[in-house]
Amino acid sequence: MMAMAILPPKSLEDVVTLIHRLYLPGTPEELTKIQGILQDVQKSPDGWQLADSLLERHDQHVRFFGALTFTVKLNSDWESLSEEYIHVLRTRLIGWLVKLVTEDSSPLVIKKLCSTLVVFFIRFPESWPDCVRHLTCCLFAGRAVSVAEALDMPSSSQLLKTMKPGAKLGALWFATILVEEVGKVDTKNIKNHHFCFKIQSNEAEAVDLVNNAIEMPNGVGSIPESFDAQLVDAGLRTFEAWVFYSLRAYIDFRAEFPLLKSLTPIAVNWLANEDIFEATCDVVIGILSQSFSFFTPQDNHSLANILTSPWAVKRYESLISGDSDWSSIQFCRLLVTFAEATVQKLAKSLDTSSGRAMIEMLHGILTIPGYPQVEDETSGTTFEFWGSLVEFLLENDAEDGFDEPWVVNCQKEIKRAIEEFWRKIRVPPNHELITWSKDQKDGFMSFRKDVADFVESAYGILGPGLFQHLVDQVTHNFNWEEIEASLFCLNSLSDSLGDDPYEDIYMERLFGSSLFVMLADVEANIPLKARTTSVNLVGSYASFFERQPTYLPPALNFLFTCISTPALARNSSKSISSLCSSCRSTLTSELSAFLHQYEVFSASPNADDIAKERVLCAISYVIQALPSEQQQLGPISKLLRFVEVDAQRCLLLVQHQREEEAKETGLLVLRCLVSIGKGLQAPDDLPVDLSASGEGLQPPVSFWEAAEGGLLQRKVVELVRTLCHALRGDGEVIDASCCVFKTGFTEMTPGLFVFRPDVVTEFLLEYRARTETILATACTLISSHSIAGSADISAQVRQLLSFVATLVMDMGDTPQNEPEIAQSVAEFLSRLLRRYINVLVFYQPNDWLERMFVFVLESLVVRETLVKKAAAGFWTAFVSLTDEAPEVQVAVEEIINGCGPRLVKKLCWALGGGCQRSEVDTIVEPLKKLVVRQPLSKKWLQAALEQPGFPTSNISEKDKRLFIEKVISLRGKRGTNQVAKEFWLKARGTEFAYVS
Repeated sequence: MMAMAILPPKSLEDVVTLIHRLYLPGTPEELTKIQGILQDVQKSPDGWQLADSLLERHDQHVRFFGALTFTVKLNSDWESLSEEYIHVLRTRLIGWLVKLVTEDSSPLVIKKLCSTLVVFFIRFPESWPDCVRHLTCCLFAGRAVSVAEALDMPSSSQLLKTMKPGAKLGALWFATILVEEVGKVDTKNIKNHHFCFKIQSNEAEAVDLVNNAIEMPNGVGSIPESFDAQLVDAGLRTFEAWVFYSLRAYIDFRAEFPLLKSLTPIAVNWLANEDIFEATCDVVIGILSQSFSFFTPQDNHSLANILTSPWAVKRYESLISGDSDWSSIQFCRLLVTFAEATVQKLAKSLDTSSGRAMIEMLHGILTIPGYPQVEDETSGTTFEFWGSLVEFLLENDAEDGFDEPWVVNCQKEIKRAIEEFWRKIRVPPNHELITWSKDQKDGFMSFRKDVADFVESAYGILGPGLFQHLVDQVTHNFNWEEIEASLFCLNSLSDSLGDDPYEDIYMERLFGSSLFVMLADVEANIPLKARTTSVNLVGSYASFFERQPTYLPPALNFLFTCISTPALARNSSKSISSLCSSCRSTLTSELSAFLHQYEVFSASPNADDIAKERVLCAISYVIQALPSEQQQLGPISKLLRFVEVDAQRCLLLVQHQREEEAKETGLLVLRCLVSIGKGLQAPDDLPVDLSASGEGLQPPVSFWEAAEGGLLQRKVVELVRTLCHALRGDGEVIDASCCVFKTGFTEMTPGLFVFRPDVVTEFLLEYRARTETILATACTLISSHSIAGSADISAQVRQLLSFVATLVMDMGDTPQNEPEIAQSVAEFLSRLLRRYINVLVFYQPNDWLERMFVFVLESLVVRETLVKKAAAGFWTAFVSLTDEAPEVQVAVEEIINGCGPRLVKKLCWALGGGCQRSEVDTIVEPLKKLVVRQPLSKKWLQAALEQPGFPTSNISEKDKRLFIEKVISLRGKRGTNQVAKEFWLKARGTEFAYVS
């Protein structure tokens, strides 16, 4: 069946047909085209009449589109409306809302028209200041009354007593949408500050409206026998929206909305009604989460009484019995949110009946049957409370100390909570675990991580006693699930422990126990999770083994035993690497044993690739600790022979045309080389002699460039080249090869992987097809030779710059065609500015140099954010260059003078709506530097903006003049950013910027 053609409508019926087609199945392209056509119709001069005609229909989709059309017209044509038409339009919109409410139209349509009326208010606030009161009067009267008529009508509280429920709902929806949308207006723009005071003037009417919807005629706390649940729900939602707005307004303007607080006691008491409970819960939780201070002490007292009342006890008992319906979960969230909000008061009142009741319920939540995030969805909600309690105690440590009775009480509760969480994190038997979905497994593991974070923070309160308790649970236990849970908690404390002898006593008890002997027995029936957690624990406590090296041999023996088990190989290798990194000096005598262990492991057909990389890195850490380069030579040679075995296997696979396997093996070889290179790097805490070679001088030939060391280094380079050639310059192989070279870039002293700059450059230029990787590596090379004490590599920089120039010449002035390369070019040129600016500004031929600068200019106006950011960064740095050698500074100034007018025009285009709003701060930086550094910047700005209609027709000549004056007067100060954002908004035709 042929698809119907999508043509511009010629009649109202055609428009209706297109609207209906939006709700029928269709391709994204078709729907986009229909939307585009309809938007054109909405924005047309006949849009106002179209909106009326669509609202006259009874189809809800069509009516919704009619309300939307009014919104579109308001946003596009509001500036052209006369004062007289504004009043007519307000009456027209209110009339439609009253009609829709009277006809009991779809809530979706009514809310959309309410939204349209809010847009009207935002566009014309002075024409409708008392909007809530006026609309209430109109809905009561059943027609659009005039503002003068509304003044003579009874008070809103009187009108609401006899107003129909549907009319009340319409008024509540409008009042809700009003503050939600006005709350999105950009408060940083001073032009928008008046909105807050307009909303303030409507507070009393909104409070009357909400009060009528949620009132309890027989007194607060006495739920009426009959009530309109929909109306109460809407009233509560309106109350919440106004509270949220008031909190934001207080922060931004110190504006207060005191009348709202009178509604809180009524709102809170709706918790006791089953039909309204969930809505009330949402509102109370939302307000407590936003700002606990909104609730008065009396409100808190009432809420505490409600949460410990027989009604709450009944809900609590249902919750801890395992009832996981939404109401129970909501009650749990409410309880925890309130406890967290009142944590300071609760912490000091645990010996009161209400405080004890509250804390017991919080403990009870942690005893709910089932595994967290699988059968139990509530225990995870308590982390915020327990975390806040610990944080409060830590903050009060200096003030009250840990000996205060209330602090001691809190410590007991925290210990108890840890015990309850400990029971929750025990991993189920494998036969049960395999029945869980991926989301359930992820949720449970996330819960365990949260418990680990809590245990770590609690250590600051409970001290070594907590560590001792967990160690005792391990050493005096025979249940592997419980042992694993304790080990997991101990693992979380590895960063909290120092070198206190008291702590070491318990670590010695742990690592000297028979536990690890049992774990090392591969034949023992021990759950895999227990072995995994034990392996992780050993790696986490590397600092202990550094202090107590006598415990290293059994620990490493355990880890090397585990590495042969595929499921444990990666974790074991990670822990081996951690121990070898921390204890490298202690382990040099064990090098032969390590090399043998690796030889056995790597020979296994099931040897894990990542584990191989990590163990090679681990052994390299130990080799690095050997006192002389001559002593390092033999062990490194042996490591490289292991790697060469895999390289030979790669070449053999290539011969047999098993290309994919060959590539994977080749990549493994290169990653192994990277691992060895990283392991051989000097530790960060090793002192560096910056005076060893003078600035810019070539260092003397090192051990790794001459004799046996040089042979080994050349072997590494040859190995890399051989793989690249055999695998035909595959992109991923080139990427991995560059990583090999980069391992030496951070080194300040000679080493096996500290290759000569000419060797690296030659490789990069040979495999230039992988442009982005080559340029990224070149950037790193140049940066590493731009720091004090590094050798001058101007010759290599010139070669690489010629490569970049060729790229630019090939792409022309169109960076948009290759945005990733354009970004790399801008970043490369930026790297030259620190030390090799002379290479850049004196590059020949001159026309090639000019093309490179033009290319980075054009990069300012491409679509991709990262390209613009890189280009703006280059120009910001280049314009800021000062104090260079005289001849270099002259060349820099000549380039700035030549590029300045074009640079300013590009920046004005971007700031004039051409870029995204989030990019304005980045784009304005070069302009700020120009204004400070270049006397001609004002002239360039005037020339850039003199063209009529540039950058957009929304910018008037006055706007341009003001923009230039502000930018120049600010002299590059931070305020320039706000000026640029206002200019961008004006250019986009957006008077009111909504907060993202």
